[in-house]
Amino acid sequence: MKKALKIFLSLLLVAGSIYLVRQSAPRFTYKDQVAVLLYHHISDTDTSNVTITPALFRSQLTFLKKENYHFITLQQFKSFMAGGNVPENAVLVTFDDGYESLYDQAYPVLKELQVPAVNFEITGTLADPRARKLHFLDEQQLRTIATDRDANISCQCHSDSMHDKQNGKPLLTTNIVVDGKQETEEQYKKRVVNDALDCKKKLKKAGEEEVDSYAYPYGYYDARATSLLQSVGYKYGFTVLSEMTTRADDPMQISRITAGSPDITPQVLNRTIQRNVMDFNQDYNYVPLRDTLKDLGGTMTMNKDRTISFYLHGKPYKLDPESGTIETAGKQIPLKHPLLLKSRKAYIHFKDLENVLGVQIAHNPLRNSFFERLTPAKARNNETLTKS
Repeated sequence: MKKALKIFLSLLLVAGSIYLVRQSAPRFTYKDQVAVLLYHHISDTDTSNVTITPALFRSQLTFLKKENYHFITLQQFKSFMAGGNVPENAVLVTFDDGYESLYDQAYPVLKELQVPAVNFEITGTLADPRARKLHFLDEQQLRTIATDRDANISCQCHSDSMHDKQNGKPLLTTNIVVDGKQETEEQYKKRVVNDALDCKKKLKKAGEEEVDSYAYPYGYYDARATSLLQSVGYKYGFTVLSEMTTRADDPMQISRITAGSPDITPQVLNRTIQRNVMDFNQDYNYVPLRDTLKDLGGTMTMNKDRTISFYLHGKPYKLDPESGTIETAGKQIPLKHPLLLKSRKAYIHFKDLENVLGVQIAHNPLRNSFFERLTPAKARNNETLTKS
């Protein structure tokens, strides 16, 4: 009996120790970056890939709060982009389009849970918010949201009447055809500028104090469009590219992680954020070429002539360790640091690899792997059309 009691107490002690270890294990945290979440429509009856139920919306927010995420305001986010601090595990909630469900379903939950948010409004819908099957906010609903300081929902621009396409091409980035003629460059510029100003004017009329943020319709944008938006006072542009946002990112190319899809459970959303976190704590010097390329989706081969061939996104590269150059697309790119060969493994300097590939590479601590960033940093070229 005594022996059985001792065994029982021992097992109880071990179990208790395991429990204590689990309880005291630190939660996953990130710093100096923000997870900007994207929602559209909330409904118990409507279904689409951008519609979630009120219950799922509430459960996502409560779960993230429980997991020690901190929801921030748009003003806090803008301060962060300018060099200020945000809490660990910072999250910014955004809604696109300005559907009536924002007022009926999301607004009460956001206010109850004290979660600030951003409403990117298509202001052209205010003239007749019931014109379509899916209703939009009316002027009074928009004003209520915009002026409720306790709720802290900032109303910003999703264009006035640019949320459309002509022949499959987005209006914001296209010289459209009017009366059988393609508009000139000057006509295009005037159309984009006037639309952006109309959006700003209507939002200020609704009670929004500062309108300087713009969510690109359908996620399409280019350097020409962003330059025009900046010329009339827009300082922040929100995309639909799924990544975390850092201070180093171009403020006109702010990424957003989709949260408003019906298959995104609270746990899936949590994992999605964690898998996009970037590790800034390590100063990467040399990295194993084969392993890093594998993380990025590429391959590498050691050739008999001691050169190294590798491929990424179908593009071939040939590295000559002796000359310290990499050949690609008929060009010779010199390495700034010598290639290291150790135990039949090739190590390349991190900055050299970024330079040769022409991409920004980040490291995720949870997966312990490298990945290619979709969002260019401020210093990078963004001349080409970008979309999700």
